Amino acid sequence: MPLPKLSLLQSRLAASLMASVMLLLLYFVFSSPHFAYAADVDSIRPEDHNHDRLWDVPFPILDDEALELRELPYESEFLGIDRGIIGRAPTTNEPTGLTNNVPVTTNIEMGQTVSYIFHNDSLWAAKSTTEAFLLPSHLRKRDFIEGDVDAESGDSEIPGEQKLRPRQANSSTFRTLYVSVTTCLQPEPVDNTSMAAVPQLQLYISQNSNNTNPGPGKTQQDMVELVEGYAMHEVNSMADVYIGVYGKNDTAYSGVWSAEIAASIDAPYHYYHNITDSNLSLVDSDSASAFLLADNPKKFDNGTSDSGKWTKATPPYVLFASNVNDRKILGLSNSFCGLQQKAQIKPSTTGEVASGYQTALNYKMQFGLTKRDGEVLPKQQFYVKGLTGASQYNVVLAIRGNSTDSGANVVGGGGQIFRMTTFRTLSDSNCALIFDLPFCTNVAYAVPSNNTLNTTELGKWYDDQAQGYFQNFQKAMQQVPCETTSSAQYSLAVTCDNCTASYKEWLCAVSIPRCTDFSATGTFLQPRAMGQSLLNGSTLPIDVLNTYNRTQATNGSRVPLIDTDMKPGPYKEILPCDDLCYNVVKSCPASLSFNCPLPSSIGFNESYSMTGKGGVNANRTCNWPGRVVGISAGQQNLPSAFLVLSIGVVVLMFI
Repeated sequence: MPLPKLSLLQSRLAASLMASVMLLLLYFVFSSPHFAYAADVDSIRPEDHNHDRLWDVPFPILDDEALELRELPYESEFLGIDRGIIGRAPTTNEPTGLTNNVPVTTNIEMGQTVSYIFHNDSLWAAKSTTEAFLLPSHLRKRDFIEGDVDAESGDSEIPGEQKLRPRQANSSTFRTLYVSVTTCLQPEPVDNTSMAAVPQLQLYISQNSNNTNPGPGKTQQDMVELVEGYAMHEVNSMADVYIGVYGKNDTAYSGVWSAEIAASIDAPYHYYHNITDSNLSLVDSDSASAFLLADNPKKFDNGTSDSGKWTKATPPYVLFASNVNDRKILGLSNSFCGLQQKAQIKPSTTGEVASGYQTALNYKMQFGLTKRDGEVLPKQQFYVKGLTGASQYNVVLAIRGNSTDSGANVVGGGGQIFRMTTFRTLSDSNCALIFDLPFCTNVAYAVPSNNTLNTTELGKWYDDQAQGYFQNFQKAMQQVPCETTSSAQYSLAVTCDNCTASYKEWLCAVSIPRCTDFSATGTFLQPRAMGQSLLNGSTLPIDVLNTYNRTQATNGSRVPLIDTDMKPGPYKEILPCDDLCYNVVKSCPASLSFNCPLPSSIGFNESYSMTGKGGVNANRTCNWPGRVVGISAGQQNLPSAFLVLSIGVVVLMFI
């Protein structure tokens, strides 16, 4: 059949159509167009978006009965909205939400992991407007990128603000979260004679949505084991932070842990000062009490604040102590709540009597001139009573909360702890502590005693004697032309005020001898009153008496009134430092005829001990009132004016 003959117009249309078809075929042959498919989400998702959905797997075939019996919880998700603020059905392993600066207390059984979450909306919430009164200095110096910051230069709107670069290259912001855990109670050993270390809790941290219940055996997480009941972990995060606390299985122990968990975007809610210095000095002890001095708290204020701030503040420190034979605080010494629960000697929560261990708390904040920098700095003292003689004690200095407030919704409200250290009490009861004397203000140590006077009466007896001797000196100084022209004064280098101060310092040291056990073996110690009876009426054995060259120096005391009125019995004296005497000679007029024995002269070894003997531990080998040797640190200086501002004395009673 012949093809129909096309007109001219029809021929042109057919040719155009064929050309279009050919061009379309060529386009598909030589080009590779890309089309988006709904399942190809991973190719366009941002790096920090966590999807594990829409994989190339067939849908499961479920019959109608299975669909009716199976409970499928609805989990809604909305772009840019944190899941924590969207209602959904809870599950059995759902993490418990944490709130900024609000601790959660929980019991943890052996082998159990307790899970928590700090939500993204809490992470980026406004920080607290109140700063911790005492905050560790390294935290005060840290400021992190938040808000309008130039990502390339790191410049901030606040001059001098230090920044840390974010870890993610595609993000310009992150927040630091402080997660801390303290153990308040711990399992007890099955065998109460066991000396094994108590197992510690473990803290797990995850920032991966695939690990919302971090714990043992899982990946993409950090683990920190508590040390002595404390752990703190800093997390630089941009989203939800998942937390797990795990109690290890140990058949040698029974019971559960009670732990306090907290998270904060401001500062650690709990804090342990991981430094070698215990921040605490033992001034002296006797057989039933100890006198300790905390270092000035201004150093935690970067030393920049006005000291007047401290005169108005509540004394910041509290003290915990236990006999070393009491093992209840072992494993808890870095935990404030643990020490509050288990320490034998502890502060009360109300300032009144607590568990029969102490009387009402009365504090003293002391201010004075230090030889370190000449500034007026505060010190806080503790007088601990009711101790056992010849015993060693573990002692921990702490700060309740942040020193101005404590508890939930307080920055640093969980307290701060310093390193645990030890001190020892004396064996003999004829040495007793005195302190806070009106005249000899630097005296704070044990002195010869007969147990018939209390601390206040004993201190007054010695202080009155020294003040009486000083009146004779004042009469002699009235003969010296002090109020005259410089050319007529006895010296251009020193004044009458220097002489008076040096004489008073020397007088207090020699008229109020520092006492220690007669059984002490230090070669720098001087035996005294060996000719007297002991307080129980007996005398020293003959072989002990024959060991010493029985002279007036060993048979009696330095001050005759001690033998006639006090009658303490045999003791040993820590001799005054020889520089105390030399300072009087250098500072006072020659007309007063002061002289000091030299180390090579007769009588020196029974009267003084060389100041330099023992190096930095000079206070251990000679007595210089106002100088203190730290328990774990070196020598420290008490304020030269030991008592300037009085707010009471800390008296902790252990019955």
